[in-house]
Amino acid sequence: MRTLHRTAALLAAVVLTATACASGDDDPAASTSPSPTDGGTATAGPTPGPTASAPPSTGAGTLPADIRTRPEVAAAIADTATRANVPPEQVVVAAWSPVTWNDGSLGCPEKGMVYTQALVEGELLMLRVEQALFQYHSARGGPFTYCAAPDASYSVTS
Repeated sequence: MRTLHRTAALLAAVVLTATACASGDDDPAASTSPSPTDGGTATAGPTPGPTASAPPSTGAGTLPADIRTRPEVAAAIADTATRANVPPEQVVVAAWSPVTWNDGSLGCPEKGMVYTQALVEGELLMLRVEQALFQYHSARGGPFTYCAAPDASYSVTS
């Protein structure tokens, strides 16, 4: 229950950050999400706004100084830039956190698939382009994979 409250509070912080960082353009057409494209290895399309499983940021809302230069994060940024049809410089790292996934689906289960039922140490990454959010999951030491339909089957690790 404590993790649920922490996740809800951090979700609110991500939403507020995304709102505060928005361009301020009052044109409703300017806030539409980019159209999905097939990126090949991951499911296509952005997360349609903040979800109940939006990742918490680290600690007091700070990100590791080298987050954008980590090869696996740089690959996720490049993937998001392609999906949103923008230069990588326009992709913002909205949140990152080490997590423990509840099973082998890494918080992104697909219908009809069977997953190992074991805890998996990993990371959660949320990228933003304008108001569109893109969520990526990984096992510890592995590459990030885009997750179009995340669930809340994880706990934050310190």
